[in-house]
Amino acid sequence: MSPLYRNLALAVVALGAVAWGAARLGLFDPPPPPLVPSPQALARGRAVFTARCRHCHDDIPLERRVLGWSATRAYDAIGRLPELSPVMPAFHGTVEERRDLALFLAALGAPADDVP
Repeated sequence: MSPLYRNLALAVVALGAVAWGAARLGLFDPPPPPLVPSPQALARGRAVFTARCRHCHDDIPLERRVLGWSATRAYDAIGRLPELSPVMPAFHGTVEERRDLALFLAALGAPADDVP
């Protein structure tokens, strides 16, 4: 192989490794939608929780686990559930469902007087 092709191949491999690392760090993830709590968003988040999470979290309460979480932290955690715990499935809902679930979880771990 000529030095030019060898160097080109090495550059392609190096760029691929950089892109893979950036993806693993979440550098290509789109920013979360506006995480603005409202009674409607919290109700939708509760519905998502009931449909997708309640079957396990009846036995594994979340209130203490999400204590003090912001909606941003919850949104991030929902996007990487299997990394946080190997028994957790990946979240396959829409961006809106993830947003509303994040708002619900943040409210779940907030003091009662902080919930809208």
